[in-house]
Amino acid sequence: LHTASRTNVALSSKAIQSSLLWYRSKAEYAIDGNSDPEFGHESCSSTAEQANPWWRLELPGVYRVSEIQVTTRNMNMEWLDGTEILIGNSLGNNGNDNPRCAIFNHDPGCLTQTVKCWGMEGRFINFYKSSDQAVYLQLCEVKVYGAASRINVALSSKAIQSSLLGYLGKAEHAIDGNSDPEFGHESCSSTAYQANPWWRLELPGVYRVSEIQVTNRNDNRKRLDGIEIHIGNSLGNNGNDNPRCAIINDDPGCLTQTVKCWGMEGRFINFYKSSDQADYLQLCEVKVYGGRNPVYHNMIIKG
Repeated sequence: LHTASRTNVALSSKAIQSSLLWYRSKAEYAIDGNSDPEFGHESCSSTAEQANPWWRLELPGVYRVSEIQVTTRNMNMEWLDGTEILIGNSLGNNGNDNPRCAIFNHDPGCLTQTVKCWGMEGRFINFYKSSDQAVYLQLCEVKVYGAASRINVALSSKAIQSSLLGYLGKAEHAIDGNSDPEFGHESCSSTAYQANPWWRLELPGVYRVSEIQVTNRNDNRKRLDGIEIHIGNSLGNNGNDNPRCAIINDDPGCLTQTVKCWGMEGRFINFYKSSDQADYLQLCEVKVYGGRNPVYHNMIIKG
């Protein structure tokens, strides 16, 4: 691993937990750089005794996590048995619905263990104990190693659409970081049944868009066939007159497709179904990668 990947990114992150045992067991004690396993030395975090406790780390950006080192306290080590380590970009269920890297179990001969996550991508790392019985979740130190991932600029953007099917189909559900393709889980956007439906993303600035990843819902997938993707700076015709990057069609073998836009420039990205026949426009997740356009300053020399 190169030097950047051996930086413990947890030290520049934020920690939160589901509850607090007492003032000497704050969530941030597990990322203070102190691996002292003696709980009374104010170096370990602890939830209160509760069902389904969790501890969450918010990284300073989206990272590909290679490994996590976990130091447990020097007594009651078995309390950590069965704790799930989850990584992803969603805060659904407090982040506990993100994909799982591992299930942690203590090793009686080793207070610090290393868990490999093989480049799993996400901004949030959760330690979660799924238990209906009240238990504690205690961590003395968590170290995270990995490399910063490409930034999905859609996460810091705004979404709007031509109409709304219902409260389940809000435009922003397609940029919530949750790629769940099940429409009923409130993770997908949907227009109402209409002619010429559209969905628009307003980026935080003018970007050169290299690629767009689109996740379709897991049923009624052919509704995405023939959808045009437009990129530009105009809001004429609601942004649907901007230059076209691509026309997408459903791939039966793949719920998520990648569209290359080769640096097309713009602040607005539209998904548009040009059709006089009424239809829905539904998207479960849209991710946008690219670079912000530099601002050029003209220098005028007189004399």
